[in-house]
Amino acid sequence: MPQFLDYPRYAWQVWRGDRSRGEADLDASRRADLAGLVDFSHPLTILDLANGRLRPQYAILRAQGHRVIGIDLVNRPEHSWQGRAYAVARALYADRLRLPPSAMRPDALVCGDVGHLPFPDATFDLVTSVAAFEHFLDVPAVVAEVARVLKPGGVVWAAIHVFTAPSGGHNLSFAEVPLRHVPPGVEPWDHLRQRRLPFSVPLNEWRIRDYLAVFTRHFDVLRHYCHMSEGEHLLTPEIEAELAARG
Repeated sequence: MPQFLDYPRYAWQVWRGDRSRGEADLDASRRADLAGLVDFSHPLTILDLANGRLRPQYAILRAQGHRVIGIDLVNRPEHSWQGRAYAVARALYADRLRLPPSAMRPDALVCGDVGHLPFPDATFDLVTSVAAFEHFLDVPAVVAEVARVLKPGGVVWAAIHVFTAPSGGHNLSFAEVPLRHVPPGVEPWDHLRQRRLPFSVPLNEWRIRDYLAVFTRHFDVLRHYCHMSEGEHLLTPEIEAELAARG
């Protein structure tokens, strides 16, 4: 499970702007990857697939003048202390990213199932998703729905936290990005090996090859690459051999 000290560390990272800079970097990577494929100079209709409670990419793209719709099961009113904490965090993200307050407004958020998108065929120029596909338990259904709602010539840009990463179990630390340490008594890649730590969020446990097999049924995969590496210092020849044997 994530360390208790992750919470104040994460709050400090949000306050200091580290997390916002990470989101800005993702936006820059998306624009660079899609150069020549998507014309960002005029307003686009964009779907932020599983936008999350903080919804930074939704806000960034809206601030750029695009028509953005976010869909996620978390897109419902919250009246708890957690909801208030997320509201504060969103305000900090907007401030650190120098976004207008209107960019974070929930007026274009849909509470819905990404496997049954409530949109007509050929609606969106671009579908973007960050750190969400690893949580989808029916990826083929989601990809098929994305293909349906994209316009002819539309593009998908997805950043996926793959299960085989050292932090792929989502159960070590959410304050270390990239992961640098594992808790005492826990082996690196525990989620692929001993599984002493339980999972606290839904995970499909897919490998890169699994995603590519499904995406290529519906799309031409123009590029896939590792956006961020982690764990090189944790990998020993013995662990590498064990992981290779496990596939």
